Amino acid sequence: MKKLFLLLFIFTISFQSNSQTTNLGVPIGWKGKLNLDNIPSKVMPGYNQAKIDNEDAINDALKSSPWRFGYKYNVNYSFQNSGIWTSLPNGDRIWQIAIECEEAITINILLNNYFLPEGASLYLYDINKTNRVGAYTNRNNRSDGELGTELIHGQKIIVEYFEPSNVMGQGRFTISNVIHGYRSLDIVQNKLSRALNSSGDCNIDVNCPLGNGWDNEIRSVAMIVVGGSGICTGVLVNNTCNDGTPYFLTANHCLGGGTGSWAFRFNWQSPPGTESCATTANSIDPGTPYDQTANGATILASGTSADFALLELNNMTLNDAKTWNCFFAGWDASDATTVTQATCIHHPSGDVKKICRENDAPYHSNAGG
Repeated sequence: MKKLFLLLFIFTISFQSNSQTTNLGVPIGWKGKLNLDNIPSKVMPGYNQAKIDNEDAINDALKSSPWRFGYKYNVNYSFQNSGIWTSLPNGDRIWQIAIECEEAITINILLNNYFLPEGASLYLYDINKTNRVGAYTNRNNRSDGELGTELIHGQKIIVEYFEPSNVMGQGRFTISNVIHGYRSLDIVQNKLSRALNSSGDCNIDVNCPLGNGWDNEIRSVAMIVVGGSGICTGVLVNNTCNDGTPYFLTANHCLGGGTGSWAFRFNWQSPPGTESCATTANSIDPGTPYDQTANGATILASGTSADFALLELNNMTLNDAKTWNCFFAGWDASDATTVTQATCIHHPSGDVKKICRENDAPYHSNAGG
């Protein structure tokens, strides 16, 4: 039955729906030698939350598009028109910009024209220096210049770019979107929003007894930050060459726009010993940093009838998969008629990783002709 996991996974998500970061230590702005109060700040203008809530109520019920957690502002911030440069004593320099979203739970950004030379790095962190993501480096360079970051908790963040003197002037990027997170993926804001603990009662934490026997498949599933403001689920899949190519299967309805800015967060699940195995108990967020996240993907194939999309993760290496203890799930293209139940492992409504089971046998059904 295990080898049928992916077929059942596709069926289910059709109806539900270290970023390749490099550990370079803490950002220079965290070391106390720079005054963060002097950094120019961009304040987002706000939006109609009631209108967004009404849209979400419809989209959440239909489950035909990614679960939205944030409002996306279109912006255009670059070295040429925003921020401030600071020269360091050794000739290196940093560029910083502050971004504020009033009452935001999280903030993340999308970048285009992204190119960093060797030795340069990019960090995001909150103004109180409690959480950060990065460093993004030349490892994140893509031919299309796109990059989507992980989420920072807080209403004001600092974007900090470091450039060594020997590559001065070679780095570039433009902040094209700022995402104001109004629905949380973190337990800290559990009473204010519905991401963590917002999935249906049939979904329980993967560390519960229902997950026994599915330990490998659990390690293959990741949450996707789609287009900076939406959430979907997918699975890392093996291939017949068994060569560790990071193929990733998700739903076609998650597509729309490019996948170069997508972020794929692995292993986001309640820590052992804290799992919620009762349908009414809350789950526990393992907390930051979310540093087991791959950035960017290429679409290889997709289709609407089976609601599938096969991607290749662009910056995830086999060594990353080993370091993160990921599993490449198996698959079977046969159309078996002896399956008696279905199991789904996913991130419903942006919640931590959950497992659920359908005890009735699956059946064929046509949608949209």
